[in-house]
Amino acid sequence: MFTALLIFHALIAILLIIVILIQPGQGDSGAMLGGAGSTSAFGADTGAVLTKTTAILGAIFILNSLLLSIVGSKVAEPPSVIEKVVSQQQGNK
Repeated sequence: MFTALLIFHALIAILLIIVILIQPGQGDSGAMLGGAGSTSAFGADTGAVLTKTTAILGAIFILNSLLLSIVGSKVAEPPSVIEKVVSQQQGNK
């Protein structure tokens, strides 16, 4: 499960980067990625669509980060020798 979440996290990060790079800057007509025609790819409300997409992908990225943290803490081994000894002693009781 941890590996699947990690792959999903990488894909979301790549999509987020792409969506951010597609967005035109202030006063920019999108000349960096294909000229003025690229700004009308989603119609007149291109900025609104890209802004909503960025917000949704950002929220998914944050939620997936939290899930990775929770799952990763359960998957990871105890980080120190002392914690290993303590967990073994508690398991023998």
